[in-house]
Amino acid sequence: MMFLSEIQLNLSDMRRERISDDYSVHRFIYSLFPVRNTFRRILYADLGAVPGGRTLLVLSDEEPQSGSVQARMRIVSDDFLSFPDYRFQVSMNPVRKDPETGSRRPVLDHLDDWFCSRAPKWGFEVNRTYLEVFVRPARTFLKNGAPATFHHVDFSGRLHVADPALFRSSFAAGLGHGKAFGFGLLQLSPVYFDSQI
Repeated sequence: MMFLSEIQLNLSDMRRERISDDYSVHRFIYSLFPVRNTFRRILYADLGAVPGGRTLLVLSDEEPQSGSVQARMRIVSDDFLSFPDYRFQVSMNPVRKDPETGSRRPVLDHLDDWFCSRAPKWGFEVNRTYLEVFVRPARTFLKNGAPATFHHVDFSGRLHVADPALFRSSFAAGLGHGKAFGFGLLQLSPVYFDSQI
């Protein structure tokens, strides 16, 4: 069972929770799950500033303890993940493994090719006609006193589910790297009447 929560933070919430940068958003999200299980799935997307605050989406395998912040929660049903086609949006930290050093390097060009080539391992196909790629400023913050940089690219468009089991697993686990810092949450909207992607 998975829970999708939409959390609205007003300016007072942000001051109280000391939210000032991307790392403080990460810290706040994880504070909503104080019970330390051996394995937790927590994905989130920072939808950015809205008038008077900020909106966050959180996908988790347990209910968040939102306390005094405003949150709307719903259960993600199996039926929701059973459509053949979806409109999607996902924030990614595109990286490629260097075959010589094994280190991960940011992907800075041909981002549409990078995303489409990886889609089959996530259980879906992407229609390039509808694919939009938006490069955002890199996220840089201090993590345990050391600088951390995540390249930030938003992908949106339409997808067709090729492998339903793999697609469900990818949705639950998130896509790509940097998931603990707001990347990889696949936001979906079913396509009901037009299955042509």
